[in-house]
Amino acid sequence: MSAIDEIKQRLDIVDVVSGYATLQKSGRNFKALCPFHTEKTPSFFVFPERGSWHCFGSCGTGGDIFSFVMKKEGVDFGAALRLLAERAGVTLVAKQKESAVDKEAERLYLINEAAAQYYHHLLLNAKAAEIARRHLTERGISKETIDSFQLGFSPDSWDALCQHLEGRGYKRDELVSAGLVIAKEGGGFRDLFRNRLMIPIRNEGGRVVGFGARALDGTTPKYLNSPQTASFNKSGLLYGIDRAKGAIREQGLAIIVEGYMDVLAAHQYGMANVVASMGTSLTQKQVGLIKRLTRNLTLALDADAAGDQATLRGLEVARQAFSERIAAIPDWLGGTSKLQGNLKVILLPRGKDPDEVIRERPEDWRRLIDEASPLTDYFFKAVTSRLDLSNEGGKSVAVAQLLPLISEIADSVERELYLKRLSQLVGVDEKTLAGKAAQLRPTERERAKRAVSLPTTQAPSHPLEEYCLALLLQRPGLRDRSVALSPDYFEGTENRELFLAWRNTHDAEILRQSLDVSLHEHLDTLMTRVLPLASERELETALADCTRRLGEQRLRRFKALEEMLISEAESAGDKNVIKEQVETLLQKALEPTAQLKDLFEKGKRARKGARQ
Repeated sequence: MSAIDEIKQRLDIVDVVSGYATLQKSGRNFKALCPFHTEKTPSFFVFPERGSWHCFGSCGTGGDIFSFVMKKEGVDFGAALRLLAERAGVTLVAKQKESAVDKEAERLYLINEAAAQYYHHLLLNAKAAEIARRHLTERGISKETIDSFQLGFSPDSWDALCQHLEGRGYKRDELVSAGLVIAKEGGGFRDLFRNRLMIPIRNEGGRVVGFGARALDGTTPKYLNSPQTASFNKSGLLYGIDRAKGAIREQGLAIIVEGYMDVLAAHQYGMANVVASMGTSLTQKQVGLIKRLTRNLTLALDADAAGDQATLRGLEVARQAFSERIAAIPDWLGGTSKLQGNLKVILLPRGKDPDEVIRERPEDWRRLIDEASPLTDYFFKAVTSRLDLSNEGGKSVAVAQLLPLISEIADSVERELYLKRLSQLVGVDEKTLAGKAAQLRPTERERAKRAVSLPTTQAPSHPLEEYCLALLLQRPGLRDRSVALSPDYFEGTENRELFLAWRNTHDAEILRQSLDVSLHEHLDTLMTRVLPLASERELETALADCTRRLGEQRLRRFKALEEMLISEAESAGDKNVIKEQVETLLQKALEPTAQLKDLFEKGKRARKGARQ
């Protein structure tokens, strides 16, 4: 979590603002005379559920706790950050400390790399490693694959690795921090991995961050992974991603299997777009790694896992991550990409792992990929396979579990096909199911209200803002095309500060130096974000589309805020908000509506022109 997010979580915006203005309760929100201009009727509102504020009077501005303190105290972002950090009890990372953290992380990488080299040397040369070499031969793993993936062997010794690495100048407490050595009961230390086939796990950048270790003598557990460390977090890693990312981009498809051996076999047979979840259910972080490379993901699942609840939960994570609408990524023709990705499932032959299928008949594996089922089909099979659809109870459960999934399908034709299928399964009229599905799909107005009024425990995500900034930061030639962009379009504090700094300098290094150190990580993320290959004209179209959409988002936020206040005012009557104020807000609400309509019309004309 960044310092900015941590401060937002720890501090209540109502408490912060109340130090500068006298707040009064107004429904779920608070109102006050605006602290930034003179007025007789309160037009300044604080929205605690959203962590934001807005002045509906002559200021017409809003933001979060950082923008409020900056405006009220007349300070820059860095000063506001330090003021609020002190109040929240959050320790900011100084540049010196940041450097120390980087050095510590680099030290862990070096330790893991040294361990990988040691284990690999033993696998190739040690007599005791014959059992590991025989196991790999039986699994069909070639010498080239062993070398390419730097497979290794850990000896059946209490402290062989510890002594080796200490001899290389690493301290014992560093080895413990790297998860390679653990403290023994009663004192002393011992190696974590003993008499196991060692599989180095690398991050996306190719650095060794931990190990997967397979038992060779029947010891349990069969597979033992490195513990969580500063460099190793299993839920945020995919085995083989460092080698697969190029093929994933090139083929436009990522295939996720479960085990290490599956990845080794796939890559050995030339199928380099395969990675492994390392035996865990899919997480949002793992799906996030794939989303940066492709919009198409296929999961290889054991046939016996069809009704497994843990499998279904992992698939639900993937489905939600891949089926969300992405306003951040316009397509290169000026339109909107409705789905961020295409998610499919391979059901493996019963009792076989991917590596067995690949080794026995590689063409069968390619056929399974071609015949992979859409995720919705898989859910149909998984849900109906464990229900008795001959009774009303089973039919009711099937509708309850499948209808929400169908309702979220963006394509109307596809949605109708699945409604027809469900209708035939449960014997309920298709029109009845369609009506219930429509009720489950929120309208645009409801989405806007929900974005304002629903409680949020994390800082809101701003994907469109970040995509726009990534374009500007990585494509300097777009600078002249950015004149229509306004800082007010950026709701996220980090994004607004980056845009302001970018607008004031043409030099990347000066840009970095001008930013508070707390924004460096965010800058690095945007600078390294993978963007689709595109021509200069396509990039200009993408930026223009981003600018228009950001303007629409800003107006929608303003409109939703007004509608919520009007609703509360009308329900409260004259007790909290006087009639004149309601009428004023109603009149003001008409203005952004007209602006939105104008923007939409311009957007339609622009997209139509791009297609011609």
